[in-house]
Amino acid sequence: MAGLLAVWLFCVHTVPVFADRAFNDIEHSYAADAIEAMAAQGVVTGYHDGSFRPIDFISRQEWASIFAKTVKRTSNTRSVVPFTDVSPWALSYVQTLQEENITKGISDQLFGAKHNMTRQDMAVWYARYFGVSEDTRASSISSFVDQSDISDYAQTSVWLMERLELMEGDTNHYFHPKESVRRQDATLVAYRIWLGGDDLRERAKRLLESLGSVAATTNQPISLPESKKVVVDLAPEISHQRANPEIEEPRSHSPRPDPPDSPITPTEPKPEPPVRPSDPSPRPPVIPPVTPPPGPKPKPPVIPPDHSSDFVVDEVVIKAPELVNQPETYPAYQLSFQLYNEGRLVSIPDVSVTSVTYTFSDTLGVFDEQGKIARSENIPAADGYIPVEIEVTIAKPYRVLKAQTKLIVKGKTPPVEDPSVIRSVYLATYTISQATTLDPVAWSMPYVFHNAKGEVIPPGLLPSDLKLRIEDSRGIFDEDGHIASLHLIPAVNSVIPFKIEVESPSQGIHFISDAELTVVPGERKKQYFAVSMMLQGQDAGSTTTVEQIEQARQLLMDHFGPNLKVTWAMENRFVFVETNRPQLKKVLEYVDQYGDEVGILDGYPNNLYELPEWEARMNEWLYMYRYNALNELHQSGSLGSPSVFESMDTDQYRKYLPKSLTSFTVNPEQAQWLKDHFKITSAMGWSATQYNVNSMYGEGSPLMPYWSNKDNPIVPAQGLTNNSGIVFMNSITIDPIGSRYTKDSSRWTLHPGDPYVTETDAAPQLYIAQQYLDNPYQRLNTVNYMSIILDINWLAKNHNMSQIWENFVNHFPADREVEIVGVDGLKQIYESLAGSNNDHTEFSLMFRGSGIKAVMDSNNSPANLRYLWTENASQRIILSKEDGDMAWSIIDFTDYTRNPVPKTPFNLDRNTDVSYVTGRNFKLKPTAPLTAEEIQRVKDRLKEIYFAEEVNYQ
Repeated sequence: MAGLLAVWLFCVHTVPVFADRAFNDIEHSYAADAIEAMAAQGVVTGYHDGSFRPIDFISRQEWASIFAKTVKRTSNTRSVVPFTDVSPWALSYVQTLQEENITKGISDQLFGAKHNMTRQDMAVWYARYFGVSEDTRASSISSFVDQSDISDYAQTSVWLMERLELMEGDTNHYFHPKESVRRQDATLVAYRIWLGGDDLRERAKRLLESLGSVAATTNQPISLPESKKVVVDLAPEISHQRANPEIEEPRSHSPRPDPPDSPITPTEPKPEPPVRPSDPSPRPPVIPPVTPPPGPKPKPPVIPPDHSSDFVVDEVVIKAPELVNQPETYPAYQLSFQLYNEGRLVSIPDVSVTSVTYTFSDTLGVFDEQGKIARSENIPAADGYIPVEIEVTIAKPYRVLKAQTKLIVKGKTPPVEDPSVIRSVYLATYTISQATTLDPVAWSMPYVFHNAKGEVIPPGLLPSDLKLRIEDSRGIFDEDGHIASLHLIPAVNSVIPFKIEVESPSQGIHFISDAELTVVPGERKKQYFAVSMMLQGQDAGSTTTVEQIEQARQLLMDHFGPNLKVTWAMENRFVFVETNRPQLKKVLEYVDQYGDEVGILDGYPNNLYELPEWEARMNEWLYMYRYNALNELHQSGSLGSPSVFESMDTDQYRKYLPKSLTSFTVNPEQAQWLKDHFKITSAMGWSATQYNVNSMYGEGSPLMPYWSNKDNPIVPAQGLTNNSGIVFMNSITIDPIGSRYTKDSSRWTLHPGDPYVTETDAAPQLYIAQQYLDNPYQRLNTVNYMSIILDINWLAKNHNMSQIWENFVNHFPADREVEIVGVDGLKQIYESLAGSNNDHTEFSLMFRGSGIKAVMDSNNSPANLRYLWTENASQRIILSKEDGDMAWSIIDFTDYTRNPVPKTPFNLDRNTDVSYVTGRNFKLKPTAPLTAEEIQRVKDRLKEIYFAEEVNYQ
């Protein structure tokens, strides 16, 4: 059936094909001349690549444009079209047809502008133009085999289009009412209307009058109801596919349609002498038969017989087969005609007193009176046309009928080409997701190849030596059409232009085709925001208050909603005093009400204590926390006893146990002690981000949560054998403070509570947060998160800091799905995504400085610097590039696989480096350049994250 669908529209004249077309893809379209003629009239246009795309589907708004321009309709009012989905260029055409009641919307605000135009809706629009109204009902239905599939609202319209011979079925006489219309079919419809002119409207008028309906010959604009509600067109059944060929992806198309059947040439009629009536009343004049020219007499057309006594007709239509500019076809060429009465085909009676004579004529003198070619030398060149007329005389009842048509001359038909030869290539998609939502592993460039007829070539028929090459000046795609530089994909609604080079030596083809992709939104991975609130102090004025706790959580809830969880990290001094019991009670209420977490805050660097002192501080913390928060469990004299933890490790009280450590940094012994005694397996620190506390050089991962190494929490574990079982995180994504990575640049981003920032509008902090939220590498990352540690008492006492934090929260982008979690909550999320090791975890981020210079001279964040930070379990790589530089520079390569892993001892010497730094040591001083093996690792990693810009490896 698919092979028959294209013989949909009228087959009265098949439009010729000729060389040197205005469009590069219509040579083998059966509507080629119609397309050219309507393009010359300004009714249709092509694309910037010189194509017309004849077999793409046409949308409702595109058809409105063609319709209005074909019938030369313009709007006479300045009323506003209420539809929100109509493109600006189509508004005037839709308004014109709406005013004339030719088309309506599908709802109050929607026109269905970019949905496919269906065949039955095309019939409805034209029928309304010809005079069909809501009350018009045909006395009979169309003759199509699938007539029952035509919707009720379209029955009369399809009947009229069939009678006018404007729309026909396929070779099996199926109409396919709900199939979509292609651009070549739509143009052919418009062409027939343009050729028919006012004669078509007169024929339609007579057909509608024969129904005895109340249909008018013209549609008048309808009045809006008093409520001014838009009249809704409830009739059309619209395909739920977008059809705008400028943005729609190419579809698989049916094979080229069979050419329309030529009209049957009737045999020569046998004129009868006129019969004299018996009464003396006046008689019509006797019209003698036309005498043919000397020579062999051709057989004139004879219309099949009818057995009626009188021969009543009111219309004649010229039937002209396709005229190809090939002399060998001229002797067999024959014009013919058909007669109609009230829109119905009528044949000449076989036995009748009626005499029918006819005469063909044309201004170029090509045809004789019988419709044969008499002077072939007068036939114009391809693309020319011959104005043909016919005059038919009916003797009884006497009537003279005339008709005209324009017979377009086709060029010589080229030989049929192998259907597997590639003549054009299109993309099978018209969009690409924005970088933040794109999975480059799963994305590939999909192609559709067409032959000379515009048919899709099946993959199995493509040549084995087919080569494709992408030319992308922006560097987004490589030659194979894969993503090369993910971060270069532009913003949503941007267009990415490129070229597709197609080559096949076996087919002798080599051409370049333009293509483009529109960037669209996609589905984002979830973003998490870990928040740890510091509760500290024991004296009035320096202690975090209940009011500050309530205000801190309420501020977050006002913007992010109540379904958030935070960590309340408490230091020793805070849990030691009974005066802080109201604050502890409030925290426990939040644990019950919202699922918040209790955490330990140890605000001192680990190199100030021996391990026994650390153990004593932690035991004191838990003992006094239980005493002041859960006094009913208190047991005197149990300090340091395992019973303190055990009394709380029950179904009733377990939720109140500390779940994490918030600290400057920890060493292996401290982390292991917390795991063994308090079951704490998550830690968040900030000294191990990018600045030194007491001259300790720590370089933990500032971006990626990771299972830490048992010998050094700052180093990601390489496997289960050296995994400490503790997830380490840094409070960094709003504050990754950098040492002097590049000249005059140390601070990349700004903490909302930075005491060295005097601004209060939070613009630089929001700018940095936005870059995390719109990180182009989101889909590659194991988990996307931001985190922060806040001293809410310090914020409250410093106006600029509290104002920055409030503005930061209140202006945080509302259109991003961000979940607020506690420290241990983030650890559980990471564990569920990464499993029990770091083997496949990774994080990449590209960001730019905020342009802010803090009061401290060393804290600079130049806006002309960009950074790429990427890491996995094996290495961390940091690149930087200043605007105007030709290439990126490597400013860090940290090797996480070096052995043995250095342990983090107590009482560190100020020159001890506990991180892994090779290449350019930005912490201390430059050392040896990167080795060849390290450079190769950098190249491999950059390829893994789809980064292909130029890099300086020296």
